[in-house]
Amino acid sequence: MSKGYVRMTKIYLMVLAFHPTVAENDSFTRGFASVTGSSPSMSSKTVVDAGSAKQRKPGRATNKPAPGTMPKRVVSYVLGLNILAAGIVLNTRSGLGVAAFTSSAYAFSNISSLSFGTATALIYLVLVVLELVLLRKPEPAVLLQIPFSFAFGIVVDVYDALFPRWSLSLAGQFVLLAVAILCTATGVTLSVRANFVVAPPDGTVQTISRVSGRDYGLVKNVFDLTMMGVTVVMCLSTGSPLYGLGIGTVLSALLNGRIIRLLEMALDRHTALGQH
Repeated sequence: MSKGYVRMTKIYLMVLAFHPTVAENDSFTRGFASVTGSSPSMSSKTVVDAGSAKQRKPGRATNKPAPGTMPKRVVSYVLGLNILAAGIVLNTRSGLGVAAFTSSAYAFSNISSLSFGTATALIYLVLVVLELVLLRKPEPAVLLQIPFSFAFGIVVDVYDALFPRWSLSLAGQFVLLAVAILCTATGVTLSVRANFVVAPPDGTVQTISRVSGRDYGLVKNVFDLTMMGVTVVMCLSTGSPLYGLGIGTVLSALLNGRIIRLLEMALDRHTALGQH
């Protein structure tokens, strides 16, 4: 698994580094906001909430990275992906419920006996197909989400294998949930600041918003409810428990976005101080 993980990561980063769309297309700047309930714009000066974020025209270059920043962006992206995957897996270990976008993959994994990472990749690929159908043409920003799905699925499986399934008290479950939410928020922040490829759940929300002309925040809320609805249907139709839904789902939605905004402001201040 580790060899495949390293090989996939190297190939994926080569594609990211040399694809001209990655550094310039604003559709990448929302990163992994799908796990947060908000859509932060990773400008060095502002952080925009999903409910009030205005849609920019796709393809317009904004916040183009300065020359020589690629190594730092790659480190931020890879580190962010790993911390995010660790947070997602730890969330499942708490037993209190996972984030809305993770619930379908988690339920699918438990029902089908597929690995969590494989189930995540398959759900992501379904969302990529939905994007392509809605757009009616293959856009590079969307096509790059295909290798992302496989790569991220591998990363999730690595951490799923690393972390044991602890037997915790209720207090211990909430402590683990808090650690998971902090990891998720940190991973999101680092990944999005790298300004590479968005996760398919967030890409799907962007695409629906573009095609329908609806507000991003509204589409995001409907998307999250839909994913939870899919989870409920999958579980009830197979006579399974409601995997992944619980108080943790609610707390993740309430806290992730706020923690990301705090982290983003702290990093912005650090960057500003470094420029003086």
